[in-house]
Amino acid sequence: MRAHRLGVALLSLSACTSDPAASGPDGGGAGATAWAAAFDASQVGWLLNTCGSAPDDLFMVGGSTEKAAAMHFDGAAWAPQDLGVDAPLLNWCHAFARGDVTMVGRAGTVLHWDGQAWSKQATPTTQDLWGVWGAAPGDLWAVGGDGLAAGHATLLHFDGSSWTQETLPALQKVDVWQLLKVWGTSAENVYAVGQRGVVLHRKGGAWAEELVGASDDLVSLWGTGPDRIVAVGGRANGIASVWDGATWETHELAPTPGLNGVWMRSAGTAHVAGAYGTIGTLDVASGRVDAVDVGSTRLDLHSVFGDASGRIWAVGGNLGSAHPATFTGVAYGRRLGSEE
Repeated sequence: MRAHRLGVALLSLSACTSDPAASGPDGGGAGATAWAAAFDASQVGWLLNTCGSAPDDLFMVGGSTEKAAAMHFDGAAWAPQDLGVDAPLLNWCHAFARGDVTMVGRAGTVLHWDGQAWSKQATPTTQDLWGVWGAAPGDLWAVGGDGLAAGHATLLHFDGSSWTQETLPALQKVDVWQLLKVWGTSAENVYAVGQRGVVLHRKGGAWAEELVGASDDLVSLWGTGPDRIVAVGGRANGIASVWDGATWETHELAPTPGLNGVWMRSAGTAHVAGAYGTIGTLDVASGRVDAVDVGSTRLDLHSVFGDASGRIWAVGGNLGSAHPATFTGVAYGRRLGSEE
């Protein structure tokens, strides 16, 4: 494992105000691939993640500290989703099908959509849950923790009927009290990342720590297969840890701000989002970040997600304030170019 300090290039693209969903399906033309506001998210609350099983069945989740919020996209427009249950802030979601969506959030909250109604699932923790991913509806993982005290790092498993707490493996890294995201390529190849650059890998039915050369928090991860996974994070400055199937290589991305989200469609390019409205692409081989100025926000972006139609979505809000008087959200979308 190696650490590299690399630079950032800023590309100036003018923001547009058209609905990204109305752009041409071929992704051609300057307007089609420019970021645009997906809708007015200023009154929705924070928006922290987008997920969905189909381009006409997407969810954005978030809200305020005590009140969950979600938006739904039907292929034409975004609209508020009536959850029908009381829940606090939602941080992440994962969808298997139109009738099988799981959302996780503050105070151990897990909500599930069965195609007819949302229900709250019992969990064995009151720790905040930051990420969820599953290989199958009866095999999901959720991670969390407040990062403030020993024993608070949380790893949960769902077997199709109930959530149980998993014991973390012994770690070489010290003071790891928070796991932030989980993602995998199969039931036997699952990764979790978190505080102080920790990476946990599940294979052969057991979790083990992998040292990747990162010391700052790793916040999110994505990949295109078992031999190409990218984890991003950092606080003052961004970092990216890349797995090529044999080794981990960590890039220090200063002066790029800390990164919160990553999504990949091709093995060579990772779409990233982070603090101060940072959004752009990471060249996986070189570690170069091409950051795009969306032109209308410096609020933090928390995640980025692409759907099967070739649209990509980025969401966030005024996340830098621990107790904002108003929880303000932002949501952007665009068409992907053919080479992205």
